[in-house]
Amino acid sequence: MTAVPARRLTLGRFELTPWSATLILAAVAGVALRVWDYRLLLGRPNSDEAVVGLMTSHALHGDISVFFWGSSYGGPQEVLLSVPLFAVFGNSYLALRLVAIALVAVASLVVWRVGKRTLGEPGATAAAAILWVWSPYDLVQLTQQQSFYASDVVYCGLVLLLALRIAERPDRLRIGLFGFVVGFGFWQTAQIVPIVFPAVVWLTWKRAAWLREAWLAAVLAVVGASPWLLWNAFHGWASLSVHSSAETYRQSLRLFVSPILPMTLGLRAPFGQEPLLGSTAPTYALYALLIVAFLAGAVRTRHRTVSILYVVGALFPFVYAVDRRTSFISGWPQYTVIVTPVLALLLAQVASRRWRAIALVTLLALVTCISVPRMNRWFTLAQPVPYAPRDFSPLIQTLDNLGIDRVYADYWIAYRLDFASNEQIVAVEAHFDQATFPHGLAVLPHDPDARYRPYERTVMADPRHGFVFFKRTLASYGVAPQLEAHGYTRHDVGPLVVFAPPAGG
Repeated sequence: MTAVPARRLTLGRFELTPWSATLILAAVAGVALRVWDYRLLLGRPNSDEAVVGLMTSHALHGDISVFFWGSSYGGPQEVLLSVPLFAVFGNSYLALRLVAIALVAVASLVVWRVGKRTLGEPGATAAAAILWVWSPYDLVQLTQQQSFYASDVVYCGLVLLLALRIAERPDRLRIGLFGFVVGFGFWQTAQIVPIVFPAVVWLTWKRAAWLREAWLAAVLAVVGASPWLLWNAFHGWASLSVHSSAETYRQSLRLFVSPILPMTLGLRAPFGQEPLLGSTAPTYALYALLIVAFLAGAVRTRHRTVSILYVVGALFPFVYAVDRRTSFISGWPQYTVIVTPVLALLLAQVASRRWRAIALVTLLALVTCISVPRMNRWFTLAQPVPYAPRDFSPLIQTLDNLGIDRVYADYWIAYRLDFASNEQIVAVEAHFDQATFPHGLAVLPHDPDARYRPYERTVMADPRHGFVFFKRTLASYGVAPQLEAHGYTRHDVGPLVVFAPPAGG
């Protein structure tokens, strides 16, 4: 029987087939999904993102922090990548987000290279496309600039790729590069550890000869991680303070099984945890089927290179749970972002034929499309902490009219205000339980948790600083009635409230 060739549309030297058309549509769909997210409530900037913008602005002038402001983790590599865009286009959230989105595109290319070694084609290309349009949480988290989460997926792919290259030929160049990337990546994101450890286990199992040169990897890992090591040497090894107890470790594992992994896979919508299939029973039946498929695949592929994906997938939760922060976050799967390249590759095993690849990529893009509005709907509900408005110009105008350029504010307002005003107004968070009023002006105590200490010193030094709160949660600020009692005037600005010092103070 004569095979029927695939339909082709020739455009110059380019032939458009159903396969190439699907890849083009996947690329366009990924861009469209990110534009959609940008315009929804989901895409509204928050103070964490504003901090990255402020760090980038400072780095542009030579002030580079080793870690995310006020933290002992989260390196500045994405900040440094954002500096050229700020230099050319000025400070903007779009410039920040273009870097995060570009890193996801890079991660997709790296995943394609991993797939070429483990799955072959068309699975490798399907895995790259999957990472670009899925998972729902990745779409949101990696469209915003969150300092190191986009790096997560890049470093995950690189660790897999370099481990596979060493397994092919364990020479010094490949082993040394692996060590440096692990160390450099660890400085940027300690979340790389649950990927690195299983990858090393797999590599030792498959090609123990690499251990003869492992000393070189260790030396170059120290070189790559030197900023992390030097900072910690002078700060009491603060980065190591996130370890679990036995109780929190068990809690982390329980939460990983449900709801974290189902949300990571898109079987439940992050935040609100709505089941993908409308009810819990069929959704968890599908979840159980995926787990059974994983176990069967692990046994079937144990002698092939694709087994690296199963080793990493199987060991990941047990290393991930060492960080105690994984024991109390259950509404969104932020700490499993790093393993999504592995999940994309595992799912892409189904794509042994092009038609299967087309169906799989389409299906997972549909999962994202279903989940995004559900996630956005969650943002419309009243939360314990309100969301700051997208536009800060009314607040800035009010403060300008009042002659106030130094303010205390809720954290989720403060750094948005700093970034929106290009630091013409300096705002910092504080504890608002009580204040003293020497000469009738409010003085707040030092806040050891302030994200950026220079801002706190600047605000404290101005006796006529103002205050900005959320209107909805105003009653929770113990200092608010004290301010009114001492003559501070209240000015409502949309969902926000400004308290200005008395004119004669």
